[in-house]
Formats: sequence, structure tokens, C-alpha cells
Amino acid sequence: MDEHLVELEKTLAREMPICTAMGIEVAPWQDERLAMRMPLDVNRNHQYSAFAGSLNALCTIVGWGTIFLLLSREGLAGNIVIRRSKIRYFRPVRSEEIVARSLPAEPEELAYFFELLRSKGKSKLDLSTEICDDQGPLVTFKGSYVVQDK
Repeated sequence: MDEHLVELEKTLAREMPICTAMGIEVAPWQDERLAMRMPLDVNRNHQYSAFAGSLNALCTIVGWGTIFLLLSREGLAGNIVIRRSKIRYFRPVRSEEIVARSLPAEPEELAYFFELLRSKGKSKLDLSTEICDDQGPLVTFKGSYVVQDK
């Protein structure tokens, strides 16, 4: 596994214990898309579908992890927080393993994000995450993340 993914897993376990309780695991980083998975059994509701709060947490953490990996790739670090988010639930999520994937940021937005971070010590990046099945999106999430130098 990539060294940055290993560091992300360690950071999540240390800094966000909810990830361990929810069974969240980091999946491969591919084409600037981070995927994380969690089991349904500890994240289900009374309808035997995924609890909306667990889905929201998973999507938020995928975005947070994406920022973490983007910073690591550039040799940077910072305090990452979510500023605002919007989530839409289209259909119940009932798969035994739930996978959320980030969508790549636009190259221009990413370049501006790093430019501001390097010059001002603070920047913001909007990221989207999806949970899909063969028929399309089950959940879509948009988060605005702020990073400030440590």
C-alpha cells in the first residue's frame, strides 16, 4: 500500500476514533480519487439500510482524506476542517460493504487551492463524493474544506 495511504489510515485511527468504530477502511487512491469502505452491519438503521448519519460521516471523511492525500503528495501539511456540506440521499443503501469515492477536483481549482495555501497559509477546496451502485448514485455529497498551516 502507498505510504501516504498508510499514513492516512494511521491518522484517522489516531485523530478520528469514530472511523474505527464505524469500520471505515481506506481503499486504493486511483486517478486522484480516494475510496473508503465501511460495513453495513455496524452502520445500519431499523430498516436494515445504512444509517444516514453514517453515510454522511463516511462521505465527509472521504473528502477530508482526499485533502490529506493531496497535501501529502505536495509535501504539505495543514489543519483540515469541513466548512459546509450538502448531501442528497436518492435510494436506500443496503450493500454489505458500502463504498464512497471522491470525484477529482478540477485542475484549475486545485492549482488555485495550492497557490493560496502557499502564499496565504490558508485555502479552501470544494470536493464531491458519491456512493453508487449499478443503477447510479445512491448518495451525493459536496463538501467545502478549509486548510490552514499548522
